[in-house]
Amino acid sequence: MQIPLFCFCEPGLASSEIPGDCFPMKVFALTGGIATGKSTAGKMISRLMPTSAFFDCDELVQSLLQEQMVLEEISDALGQLVIKGDGSLDRAALRKLVFQNETSRGKLEAILHPKVRKECLEKRDFYSKTASTTLFVADVPLLFESGFDFGQELNLVVATSQATQRTRLKARNHFEDRMISSILKAQLPIMEKVARADVVFWNEGSLATLESQLARFLKSLSIS
Repeated sequence: MQIPLFCFCEPGLASSEIPGDCFPMKVFALTGGIATGKSTAGKMISRLMPTSAFFDCDELVQSLLQEQMVLEEISDALGQLVIKGDGSLDRAALRKLVFQNETSRGKLEAILHPKVRKECLEKRDFYSKTASTTLFVADVPLLFESGFDFGQELNLVVATSQATQRTRLKARNHFEDRMISSILKAQLPIMEKVARADVVFWNEGSLATLESQLARFLKSLSIS
């Protein structure tokens, strides 16, 4: 089992410093489980370090799901049941299908993941040539599940207990227990992601506590 290099839990706990090196831009992956707060952490990183660039895989997926060519690929692979009469995506039908059928989920991922990785690599290469960018972070929900590699130096994981994930999903998305269980089953258990992480941010407390952890980590990077 891999032991995380750093684990930030509460203010005041000591953490090791990561010395800067000769490379002009660091490249990190950010992940976690659904409703653990990784997207919130990504926004905080962008605010705390103005010289960073952020790539959101989920945001790109939402954009791809509005493209006609992508919708045609999805309907060919999964059937017309996931397409509404007006030609747009039936998100509820797609969600139900892919989280209850592993084969269907694999087909959808085979369509989307290569496109997302290609865009991520292009963005990374673009920002690597921008002198003002010192850090590139990509929010990759299925980082470990999909083997999503874009040359990252560290894998950052935002984690909570599974009980907290369930509570947040009910409050935020109003999902039923069965749907929540299907979604969680489609992802690696959060503690397995913690075991694979290089850096862990535990997000059971307030937003201020999460931001404090991130601030201390970014300060330890010795970059501006």
